[in-house]
Amino acid sequence: MLIAEDFLLLAVDDETGKTANVDNLGVRLAGALLADLAAANKTLMRGAPEAGATKEEREKAGDATILVTDNAPTGHVALDAALQAALDAPDAPARKIVEAISENAEENLLAALVERGVLEKEESKLFRMLPVTRWPAADSSHETALRATLTKVLVDGAEPDERTGTLISLLHGSGLIGGLVGKEQRKAAQDRAEEIAGSEWGVATVATQVAIAATVATVATVGVAAAAYILLSNDADKAADTAVPAAAEPAEAPVA
Repeated sequence: MLIAEDFLLLAVDDETGKTANVDNLGVRLAGALLADLAAANKTLMRGAPEAGATKEEREKAGDATILVTDNAPTGHVALDAALQAALDAPDAPARKIVEAISENAEENLLAALVERGVLEKEESKLFRMLPVTRWPAADSSHETALRATLTKVLVDGAEPDERTGTLISLLHGSGLIGGLVGKEQRKAAQDRAEEIAGSEWGVATVATQVAIAATVATVATVGVAAAAYILLSNDADKAADTAVPAAAEPAEAPVA
């Protein structure tokens, strides 16, 4: 399972199949895919800060360029699309690659999860006209184990490995951390996520850190557009809920 797939599973409600209102979900998934490429030894970084770099130096990691060291297809639609984006812009800064990947990251990842039987795809019509697609869980065993691992790190204080630290760093600021634990544990979990996100340079490889830094930089630059999208999505969901009677949902964004 990819880091990007783990992120998306945490953002999709198992029962309703609705995606939570995540700040710049596509961008965060793109950064996760870039980290997945690094973990698969498909890419290296040029011009990236070295281990022990200052905070200011690390913040410039999004300006590093990505070198594709292995262009052989992986067979995963989302990962191969991300690889192609890096190949298409060899001299572009990492944050620009993240933007390019983000255009179809969610769609590709959902398709891959449906193909493997992790999610189901349910299509319907709103007012018999507007198409509505939901993605309820078909097999939640992996996500259950993932949540247990994240709880150990965020609540029990366990040290994360590189993969878990990368996922938490990408989740930080997304609004999903609070939904992983009970209400009484949310403040502690969010503080722990912030701690990990601030010290991730020592947890992950340089290539993975560039992916995280590029994601954070891109989120900051496209926030206004994302906010408008979220407002439109909320309006659509409200219309759907009004048209089709459903059980009351919690006030917070749905999390699987």
